[in-house]
Amino acid sequence: MKHKLIDVIKLSQQDCQHPIQCQLAYATKDNFLGRIVNGYHPDAPHICLMTRSAAEALCDVQNALNKKQLGLFVFDSYRPLRAVKDFKEWMSQPSNDEHELARKKIHYPNVEKTQLAALGYVCDDVSNHCFGDTIDLSLMDIRSGKLIDMGACFDYFDELSFPTTPVEKIGLEAHRNRLILTEAMQAAGYQPYDKEYWHFTYHKREVEMPLDIEITPELAGLGVVT
Repeated sequence: MKHKLIDVIKLSQQDCQHPIQCQLAYATKDNFLGRIVNGYHPDAPHICLMTRSAAEALCDVQNALNKKQLGLFVFDSYRPLRAVKDFKEWMSQPSNDEHELARKKIHYPNVEKTQLAALGYVCDDVSNHCFGDTIDLSLMDIRSGKLIDMGACFDYFDELSFPTTPVEKIGLEAHRNRLILTEAMQAAGYQPYDKEYWHFTYHKREVEMPLDIEITPELAGLGVVT
């Protein structure tokens, strides 16, 4: 099934004036679990895999945003099924690690980890990400290389992250930036998720069964003809 996936970052280096940027949150300890997630290799944080149609559409988004001096920054794309199982196991365990508790203050300060699945923030069964057509991302300024204001950080599990959050709660700049991202993604065939401004699923699914391929360094450039 590896041939069904393509390295979006490598593709964008060929097809976009300014390539898409990526730092897989779950290949690091800087995520809501506070540790590397099963299925993500720590030496492969810049490998963003998707099915071909979804990847090509994402490059279309990048090219449209480049005209506004903006670009995409990816936090997660294809997600191995084993990672979803790791999430489920983690949510059932007590929190006793200092780094995990520190990440709780950043990502879910107002709820407990045991509530995340029921509230629709973390999938504990089969995620759309496992099919290679779903992506978590934000916007960056291509001149400075910095992420821009979106009103809440990635994986902030709270109503503040809803795409419908009113301007009064997140500010005019963040509200405008969310609209720019959503409109650009929808124009390319992606649909937003009503609880996370960063989460989009492509309208065309090319994989019938969830995939469980580990994201490792040797997958860099997968599916891209150079």
